[in-house]
This record gives sequence, structure tokens and C-alpha cells, in this order.
Amino acid sequence: MKRITITTLAVAITAGAIAQELYPNSEPASITPKHVLGIRSMNEVYSSDGNFKSWHGAMFMYGVSSKLMLNAMITTSNHHYKTLPANYIQKDANQKEYVVQPSSPNKYLFESINLGFRYRFMNFDQDHRHFRMALYGNGVYAQQPHDEAEVSLMGDNKGVGGGLISTVLLNKLAVSLTTGFVKPFSYKENSSAIALNYGNAYNYSLSFGYLIYPRKYKNYNQTNINLYAEFLGKAYDALTVTNNSYTVIATDEPYQKGNYIEFRPAIQFIVKSNLRIDASTAFPLVNKSYIRKYPLYLLNVQYYFFRRPKKSNKNVVQ
Repeated sequence: MKRITITTLAVAITAGAIAQELYPNSEPASITPKHVLGIRSMNEVYSSDGNFKSWHGAMFMYGVSSKLMLNAMITTSNHHYKTLPANYIQKDANQKEYVVQPSSPNKYLFESINLGFRYRFMNFDQDHRHFRMALYGNGVYAQQPHDEAEVSLMGDNKGVGGGLISTVLLNKLAVSLTTGFVKPFSYKENSSAIALNYGNAYNYSLSFGYLIYPRKYKNYNQTNINLYAEFLGKAYDALTVTNNSYTVIATDEPYQKGNYIEFRPAIQFIVKSNLRIDASTAFPLVNKSYIRKYPLYLLNVQYYFFRRPKKSNKNVVQ
């Protein structure tokens, strides 16, 4: 039993030692330890034309082996309608069809189911430093109209995606670079011939994490405090709206091809190596996203369930 307990504590201490690479807004090349279950509550809020808008996700992560982890997520928000409004497509004086951006909904709806993996294929460890690389991929089922060109697999679109993560740890500083893509699937109305045809998207992020407390790590019961500076970017193609296979005029900026870079500062608290609390915000640096308003506020809470040692009455020889 003592051996199992020591193993559990070793995993916890390792998790605390690399706490500064548990980025609030991106994922590291490190994975959830083997046979450990993690549950994360993810929340985003902002104000749009005086209306309170929020998005919520529940993610479940499990370490299958020392190199592979699986994750699943469900999301909800008040960002979408169940179907497009009846007046979504109108005609001008020349009888040409054009789209009208609908007013913002307020009802919370179930959005999506997201299944994914992360596989760490490279790992160079040294004392207080390491370099790791991992592949990730995910597929999402979502069936609500997302009437912007920018696509996302965090609740907005049905599709698949994947990419590469590289993370380096140097004492108290961790740096991670992520590049990835999103291949969305079209949305089609069941009650009409309207279809929303999305283009591909490419995302990238550069994240920095720094451990500010404790100054000297002693045991896994110590609270860790980390500061983060993350730069998240995306480039995406235009959205094409069709009605009976005819292209509809869509001239507003949210329908056009675009790109942007956001800055997301954050603070993080890790308690006893298994409870993690992230608070961050987002500001546009280059252009802006049209699927949210600024400032955007984010709060994540995550908890790891380590395997409990089995009870035994047998004496252990030390």
C-alpha cells in the first residue's frame, strides 16, 4: 500500500513541478498522467449590445498511457438559434437575394459533443527542463446555424481538426507553440433549401507561463501561482450562403475571409496539485474576432482524480 501511495504522490509532485505549462487558453504537449481522470469546467462571458452572453463547456480527460490521453466535451451557450430566422434571406429591389444578420438570441441551447485525443511522441527530460511535442485531433458534432465565417470546434461548428504542439520548460518558465487546422462541415436547414458553407480555418498560439509562487518547491500540498501571457490567432476563409444551390449575397464583415490575433493574460492557482483555477481575459491585438465581443472574460476550474491506493492489511517490507 505504501508503494502505491508513494507512486501517487510522485505523480502529483510531477504535476505540480510543471504547473506553469498548464495554459488556461491552450493545451501543452504534456498529457494527463496514466489512469488519471481530469474534469474541467470552462466558462466565457461578454456583453453584446447590452445583452449578457456566455458559453460553458464541461471537458473530461483521461490518461490512457504515458503517451496518450483522450478527452470528451459537451458545450452550451446562448449564442445560437435552433434554426435560422424566417427572414434570414430577403430580396432587394432587383429581386436579388441577400442575407440579414439575425438579432442576438438569449436562450441557452445544447451546442455540441467533442471527442479528441493528444499523443505525445517526443520527450526530452532534464533537471528542471524538458522539451515535448504532441499531436492532437478532435471531431465535433453540432447541429445549429453558425452564421459567421470564423469557424470553431468549441461549440459553433460540426467538423474535424488537429495539429501539433511543442512545449519547452526552462526552470520556472514554460513556452508552448501550437499550430492547427479546422475542417468544418456545412450546415443545412431541415425545413428549407438554405445552406451555410464554411471555409477552412488555421489556428496558432504562442503561450508563456511563469511560476511566481512558491519560490522553492517542497511538496505537492503547496499552492502554485502562475502568470500567463498567451497570443492566440486564427485565419479563416469566407462563408458562402446558398439557397436552392444559388449563392446568396453576403457582404457584412462577419461573412468575409479574415484573420486576427488576441492577447490573453491570465493568472492560475493550483491547489494540492489536483485543483486548478484559471482566470483570464482577451483583447484584440491585430484585427478582431466577430464571434465574440471584447473584453472577453474566462474562468476555468479543473480537478484531477488520482487513483486511490487499495486497502490492505498485509505488512509491507520497507
